[in-house]
Amino acid sequence: MLATIINWLALSGIVLGASDRFQTPNNGPNLGVWRITNDPTVRSWANYHNTQCWSPDGRYICFVRYGAKLERNRYREHNTVHLHDLAKGETRLVGEGDSPRWAHRRNWLFYVRANPADGPSYERGTEVRWLDADTGTQRRVCYGIEQLGETDFQDRWLYGAARYRGEQPEFRVHRIPVSQDAQPQLLSSVSGSQLLPSPGYTAFFTRQDHRLEPFNATRWWFDLEGENRRVFVPTIQQCHMSWLGSGEYLLLGNGLIRGRRWNEPFPSNLHVLAAVAVGDVSPCGRSGRYACGDSHVADLRSGDGWFFIDPLSIICFPKAIGDNSGVYDADPKGSPDGTKVCFVSNYDLQHDPLTHVRRSTPRKSNSLCVVSTAGFPESGAIVVEREVIGYQHKTAKSFEGLTRGLYETREASLGEGRAVTSFEARCLTDSQWTAMPGPSIIMRRSIPDANSPLLRQRQTDVYVVLIRKPDRPLLRAGGAEVELIPGEEHYEIRGYHLLRGDEQITTEPLGLGAVVVLRPGTYRAVAEEYSGVTSEPSAPLDVREETTLRVLTKPPPDFSWTRDRWLVEREETSVEVARRAPDAVREVLHAYDGVIHQEWYQQGVMTARHDLGLAGSAIRRQKYLDGRLLTREYFNRSGTCLSRELFDKDGFITEQIDYATSGPETDHWYFDQGTPVRQVRKGREFVKQGNRFGFQQNGLFIDAPRGAISQ
Repeated sequence: MLATIINWLALSGIVLGASDRFQTPNNGPNLGVWRITNDPTVRSWANYHNTQCWSPDGRYICFVRYGAKLERNRYREHNTVHLHDLAKGETRLVGEGDSPRWAHRRNWLFYVRANPADGPSYERGTEVRWLDADTGTQRRVCYGIEQLGETDFQDRWLYGAARYRGEQPEFRVHRIPVSQDAQPQLLSSVSGSQLLPSPGYTAFFTRQDHRLEPFNATRWWFDLEGENRRVFVPTIQQCHMSWLGSGEYLLLGNGLIRGRRWNEPFPSNLHVLAAVAVGDVSPCGRSGRYACGDSHVADLRSGDGWFFIDPLSIICFPKAIGDNSGVYDADPKGSPDGTKVCFVSNYDLQHDPLTHVRRSTPRKSNSLCVVSTAGFPESGAIVVEREVIGYQHKTAKSFEGLTRGLYETREASLGEGRAVTSFEARCLTDSQWTAMPGPSIIMRRSIPDANSPLLRQRQTDVYVVLIRKPDRPLLRAGGAEVELIPGEEHYEIRGYHLLRGDEQITTEPLGLGAVVVLRPGTYRAVAEEYSGVTSEPSAPLDVREETTLRVLTKPPPDFSWTRDRWLVEREETSVEVARRAPDAVREVLHAYDGVIHQEWYQQGVMTARHDLGLAGSAIRRQKYLDGRLLTREYFNRSGTCLSRELFDKDGFITEQIDYATSGPETDHWYFDQGTPVRQVRKGREFVKQGNRFGFQQNGLFIDAPRGAISQ
């Protein structure tokens, strides 16, 4: 009966919430923010940073509300899975459960429900549910799986783990046919957690803990059958990781975005992919062009990127307790076309005050200079990083009479540009607090003092930030009809509007495959997402006599968004002449973006290549010797080198150097055919000795602390 009621709720049109849309002029050059949930007493969460919350067509976002339910005079966890429909602006209940996981190609959502009414006890009281988001129908996949991974790239198999409490191993990995009442297949060779297949290739990785073994796996790599286990990433390169949206690379964060190709197990090259540093690296778009972090997106076509928002999500913990980031991490994920990023935050990004440190402040200073104190209380407390700082009064641009480290929080560095938020705004109101059954279990474990104001900090809500407009389509006259060619990224596109002159002549967007008659005139096309966001108009096309227009589902085989232009002594020439010339330049011109790549040749042999960012500056710069890659460097838009990689004659990276924006080296790694063998960082040298990594001291070899070698 419960399953029937839940399914009816999902289909009945009952709306459990709707989004608000607003601007954040003081928080990033984004195009707007949408608030999906608004209840700070309950944690709403849209999956871990490497696990998608977006449906394959970008119409839906899944998330879980971690609530509590009163049963037999005590509260127990009561988690519910929800879908937000961007086309309707509605949030709907899917069912009681956890771990929602999207398929890669279809709008199928899988999740785990505990204690099913009809579940056999020997199956450990869980079942995997399967929702078709487009039709609303639900089915049972199987019993007994407690942890869900994702599907393989063709949506044939779903990966998950059954739990055997008190046994070793406690979790046993299975793959499950995507069908009703399927039988999970035990993969006895697989160990680890997360269970994330490549979105585009025949491999999946698992997360493993070998923290004391620098050259053992922090990520294993398996074939889809669970065989052929290899080290994908060793502990010495441990960090936050995710697949690139195309699956071509496993991305590494916690620094400049790097990646290891999906079919090159360790030891192999770890490539720097962008001049953008992130913490939690995440997929952004299905094509593989974009990747994102909490506040920045990288365009891997050039290595360029930009800041889009500061999530301002933080929990202030007592310094003696440490930090449990799982309570507040923003966990960003980009949409299928890389136009939007979904994240969570426990700060009200629409209404609560935000400012930034205007001038770096010494530790013992009694005053903090900021850009503005507008919106903050006349006296109270502010938050910088995880420190709560009391102040007695404020001026227009400063907080005065500071008391550092309130509630035993760890003191932060008050450097220029640091975000400053209101502690009062971070806490629940009296009415919200008294209406709750109490703080969450994880908050009580992290803040044991039941009277601490820190316990009243808000829980996370789900947001979406629009980081760029959809790609423009293109109108092409060819043969007997006009073709409407989708933009480069077009998974989220619902349809297209037509403009004749400056007048929109369509009332509803033209769907894929639509055919319409065009009268003579000048036409442009606009792409529209399910979310309602529209692209800039396409380039105009003059139609001189009546014809038909066909909306294509994908670009035709003979179409390319780019063309080559060869130059000799700055004059355009043919490729044949250019290849014979002593010096020539090849430029790659994009239909809308202009020149995006430049290559230099001597007697037909490439000597250098620059990949240009959206502002026209050369971000990725590569040099070649006798046609092979010699060095690869990344620059920011100001022309400062941030990274340099050196390659040997066999294509292996031998050195990788990071630089501060002021110029000096900050980190220098040396490799032997893909294996890290030496690191120079902060004036200390670490080396590989057998299967250990550390430094010499007083004639002894001392293992490096994990934080020193983690990239």
